Amino acid sequence: MRALITGISGFIGGHLYASAPPGGEIWGTYLNADPGPDAARALRLDLRDAFALEAAVAGLRPDLIIHAAAWSRVAFCEAHPAAAREVNTGVTATLAQICRRRRLRLIFLSSDMVFDGEKGHFGETDEPRPLNLYGRTKLAAERFVAELRELGVIVRLNLVYGPPRYGGSSFSEEVIRTVRAGRPYSLFADQRRSFLSVQNLAACLWEIARGDFSGLIHLGGSEPADRVVFARKLAQRMGLDPTLLIPSSTSAASPAVRYPRDNTFNLALARRILKTPLLNLDDGLALEYP
Repeated sequence: MRALITGISGFIGGHLYASAPPGGEIWGTYLNADPGPDAARALRLDLRDAFALEAAVAGLRPDLIIHAAAWSRVAFCEAHPAAAREVNTGVTATLAQICRRRRLRLIFLSSDMVFDGEKGHFGETDEPRPLNLYGRTKLAAERFVAELRELGVIVRLNLVYGPPRYGGSSFSEEVIRTVRAGRPYSLFADQRRSFLSVQNLAACLWEIARGDFSGLIHLGGSEPADRVVFARKLAQRMGLDPTLLIPSSTSAASPAVRYPRDNTFNLALARRILKTPLLNLDDGLALEYP
């Protein structure tokens, strides 16, 4: 396997880069943060520069590109819409064009935020209705990857947790940092997700990369839960003070940015095609925080 991973200084990209299967040639792109220990295979590259991106792909000649780089903070995207569209949608469109011309496979990491959270248990055939700009930029990007047909894989991810390898952060790390500092952490009890361990995710993605699947697939943890339940399990595992976890509600907070309430996933397709098991909360937390 000759693969190029975008965004290896980020949370998910870093884990993919660190867990690459042996026997292949794996490169990664980064922009500003630490690229990780294997700097020889890390390229400092601004993905918004289409000419530089094309030149990098031409020089490396990968068989596969895994596109993990994104502006993924929902509030940041809402405050910086032009930047969000340029990176989340524009870069994906450029990569899709490159992959079409060179007949390369493209695995694009999308998000549960393409859904409105009204019904939960969303499957691949459910119609997306994003509530916020981040979700809209991801949905727009999906359409470019879908046009690749057998060369394109769209992987929608639910909320991913765990410690970072080289850079980025996660919901679980935010909870740990805040509570360890003795500060309360407010949690929306009415927001449900299929929380997914980042190491479990990386194993699933590398299995997809080694196979021949194309199209759309949902990945998440096997045990749906609200944010309070997840945070309490995390606190118990890490020996944190649970009284600092403060349940709240989306309606009471009246946030400026709209978040879906129940974006849990139907994982029937993933269970059918993957040998890697999708972990429940206890097993996933034990993997991430041994």
